[in-house]
Amino acid sequence: MFPSPQAQSLTSEAPGVWEEVLPHLVESAGKGWLTVTRADGQPHTRPLLAVWVDGQPCFASGKDTAKSRLMAASPQVSMGFTTERMDVVVEGTVELVLDHAHVERVAAAYAERHGWAPIPDGGELTGPEGAPTAGPPPYRVLTVSPSTVFAFPVSELPHGPTRWRFDVWP
Repeated sequence: MFPSPQAQSLTSEAPGVWEEVLPHLVESAGKGWLTVTRADGQPHTRPLLAVWVDGQPCFASGKDTAKSRLMAASPQVSMGFTTERMDVVVEGTVELVLDHAHVERVAAAYAERHGWAPIPDGGELTGPEGAPTAGPPPYRVLTVSPSTVFAFPVSELPHGPTRWRFDVWP
């Protein structure tokens, strides 16, 4: 977990408070989209089933999938989620999760939030059956260290559209 990011309203409305938005993302953000850049600069966008663990979005991906190969070459990614309260875009750097305890928390979050119960196995996830958007098992666990997060309200919220910068500390 990292310190509170710097918030900036994108309109004249008050900015959101990260500590109030994060619990909503932990509970609600799951199905979304991951965009990686190909070597020729073209975007590669694919559906994604994610969970938020330790304050960051995490997801599973087979090591031989196109997205895994592209992320290994260029770790800068963008992820988009829609929840019942807001549309969220996370921009940052993807990192492989190697800590076994973190992998176990990700597996538990998948089981709790999505009904898919992967099994932690040596720093990766396996069965009980294939992940719908991750390719064939075993699955690497990846997380995105955000540099910037945008939230755009789609329902009544006490704040307007907000940008949080994680690389600029107050």
